[in-house]
Amino acid sequence: MAKSLKRGEIDNAENLFKEYLRERGLKYTPERRTVLHAVLANDDHFEAEDLLLNLRKAGRRVAKATIYRTLPLLVDCGLINEAAFGEKHAHYENALSQGTHDHMICRRCRRIIEFDDTEVIRLRTALAEIHQFRAQTHRFQITGLCRTCQRNNSTHD
Repeated sequence: MAKSLKRGEIDNAENLFKEYLRERGLKYTPERRTVLHAVLANDDHFEAEDLLLNLRKAGRRVAKATIYRTLPLLVDCGLINEAAFGEKHAHYENALSQGTHDHMICRRCRRIIEFDDTEVIRLRTALAEIHQFRAQTHRFQITGLCRTCQRNNSTHD
């Protein structure tokens, strides 16, 4: 489902983030730029700690606090999505490289299965219309056991 972003899409995202920060009286710092570009280059689900480790491995110096303060800003301006997969820490994904999709999360092995279902979009649209609400995004996730964990579970019963 993920696609690589083109230079123009990255530039547009950067301009959107700059404007978002400016409207809130915040600065677009080199560190925030580094975080933004690292997030835009990532097509997988990630945690703040993963991002920090990847930046350090790449020789980029960004404070842990900067990452933790920047991620919610990127979520709020719509460049990344936050997904709570039943853990105490958030997972994120690049909103621009991902098509519309939802998640199934295995409660045992934590495997994340992405799925695209136009029926979910249809339902979201219908519910929004009923309640005179303009839906912009949604988060739908199913938790349970993946096929492998179901098989392993049945052998232990």
